[in-house]
Formats: sequence, C-alpha cells, structure tokens
Amino acid sequence: MLEIKRKQNLLIIKKEEGDKMKRFFFLALFFVVLSSTLFSQKINTTLTYSVNLPVKKTVKTPVLILLHGYGSNESDLFELAKTMDPRFITFSLRAPNDCKEQGYCWYELDRFPNGDFKYDYEQAKASRTKILSFISNACKAYHLDSTQVFLLGFSQGTIMSYDIAMFSPQKIKGIVALSGRMMEESKQQKTNPEALAKLKFFVGHGNSDNMIKISEAEKAIAFLKEKGVTQLTYKTYEMPHSVSGNELNDLRAWLTKALSPEEKKTQPKR
Repeated sequence: MLEIKRKQNLLIIKKEEGDKMKRFFFLALFFVVLSSTLFSQKINTTLTYSVNLPVKKTVKTPVLILLHGYGSNESDLFELAKTMDPRFITFSLRAPNDCKEQGYCWYELDRFPNGDFKYDYEQAKASRTKILSFISNACKAYHLDSTQVFLLGFSQGTIMSYDIAMFSPQKIKGIVALSGRMMEESKQQKTNPEALAKLKFFVGHGNSDNMIKISEAEKAIAFLKEKGVTQLTYKTYEMPHSVSGNELNDLRAWLTKALSPEEKKTQPKR
C-alpha cells in the first residue's frame, strides 16, 4: 500500500511540474508574440528594407538608417546593425533604382578615367524624398524618437546623407559619412543654417581610396566648417574604398557618445 501511495504522489508531483512548465511556456510565448506585435510594424514606403530591433529598450528609441553604396543592396551594411549601440533600432534601406550592371543605386552615374562622375541628380532628389518619407513613417509606425535619427552611409550612401543634411537638417541629429563626397547641388541647397550647425558629423575616409579621392572628404569637411558645423569628427585610415575594423570601432564609439546627453557643467560654489 505504501508503495502505491508513493507512486501516486510521484505522479501528482510530476503532473504539477508539467502544469507549471506549460504555464511558463505559454507565458513566454505570450510575451514573444506581444513583443513581436509591438516591434513588427508595417511602414508606409515603397523602399525595400531590413530592420534590426533594439536589444536595450528605452522610453524613446533612437534610429539608425543605413544607406549602401552604388551597385549594392540593403544586406551590404546590415550586419553592422548588430554591433551598434543596443539602444538603436536600425533600418537598412535598398536604393530604388536598378544599376546598369548589377545591384541598386540611389541615382545612376557614369565614371570617367580621370576620376570624374556624370550623374542624374533628378534621381538623387527622388531618392532623397523617399528616404525622408521613410524616416517620418518609420518613426510613426514604431513610435520612435524622431529627434534622434542618424544616417550611416557608405560611398553613394554618404553622398545621399550629405544631400539630406543640406536639404532637411532638422530631420537628422547626426551623420556617419564613410568614403564619400558632397555633390555641388547639395552645397547649393537653401538650407536652415541654425539646424545645420547643430548636426553632428563623423567623416571617415581611406588614404588610398582610388574610387573617391580623399581630397573629396576634405572638401566636404571645409564646406561644413564654413556653414558653422562645429561637432565634426574627421578620421583617415590606411585602406582603399572600404570600411576597416578601426573605422568601425571609432564610429561605434562616436554614435554611442552622440546618443548620450551632454553633461551639464556644474557652477562653482561662491
């Protein structure tokens, strides 16, 4: 009889443990579904994109927009998203135009042997409109902090970032400009000088870049300084037209610092 009671008690205990595990499983599933619902919004856009959700939840989620270079796609820079500050929600956008050879572009261009470019600025303007619309609609759909939007561009993506900064600086808090240049049309924009002066810039370029000469980065730096931009970091690296590990470390640190609120200076006691 005692043996039968022991077996019955063991069965009861196992059943209770099983019920607890089921409750825990369904509770965990509920939170996964809830989180997925909150952070799986549909953005009103014609652009194809990938999204990396923030690891660290904050009251106001900052935004990082990745803009790839000519002939590439949204997957090119997307892996960087996982290594950025965990507070960011990151969107990697695909350019809307098919390139002549392969991949996608923000605007079509032709390169000449002497290093000059011929490009379609009307396409660039159209892409700029789509990017700005995406930023606004993404912030609405995901309830993001529209005052903390950063652009990270490479090559043609940098050129587009500069153009957006000149056209609508109030929409952006900071720009990471890698291996790019600034179009003359961007410099001629009738921009808001006060809003532009508040922008933060990280500019990185390779010393041996044979695609976009380092002198182009220096011209962009000089122009920004003329326009009153003071929050400007410029670094060069021993590399061609690419992104290096050292550059990645520097821009990650810069983005984290750019997110952090500035420390208030304490007044000395009298």
